[in-house]
Amino acid sequence: MSFHVEGDYFESCTCRVSCPCIFLAPATEDACDVFFAWHIRNGQLDGVPLDGLNVAMAVHSPRTMTDGGWKAALYLDEGADPDQARALGAIFTGQAGGHLANVALLIGTVTGVHSAPIRFHSEGGRRSVNAGDVLAMDVEELKGMDGVGPAVISNPLLGVVTQPIRQARSGSLSYTGDWKAESAGANGFITEFEYHS
Repeated sequence: MSFHVEGDYFESCTCRVSCPCIFLAPATEDACDVFFAWHIRNGQLDGVPLDGLNVAMAVHSPRTMTDGGWKAALYLDEGADPDQARALGAIFTGQAGGHLANVALLIGTVTGVHSAPIRFHSEGGRRSVNAGDVLAMDVEELKGMDGVGPAVISNPLLGVVTQPIRQARSGSLSYTGDWKAESAGANGFITEFEYHS
């Protein structure tokens, strides 16, 4: 499969700021519940256009994420037609190759691939997403030492994206889908993304 997608990304997890998992250290809690959200500005897979569509993923992992055995649930934009839904599923489960294929090796169980109304909002250093009535999360970038620009982490050891990430803190996080998770004032990362094969 040949694909290219790019757009806006953020994540939030139940770790305290800053999440040590990206440096292969144990989570700050007994396990890691992490939630990813993507808004595709431009993209296609084998000629199927994906512009404007959203995707979210919920992951429950052991305290050390590289132990694998993750539990994952994928949420695809209900606005996608059947061809687009198949394309999104292939890309974001790693079946289409690219960077996400490497991350997918850590997943032990996929609890479901769901269609949902996904609303992704980005404004300045704030991002939020709602996936139906099962996932709601929002984050805001933290300012760096200069008080102007964001704190940036480049080239971490583990990540769903390959671009430098900007440190954020969650306002709130609630997930009531295939399992339950909730937190506030916890870790978040914001960046742009680009995947291809």
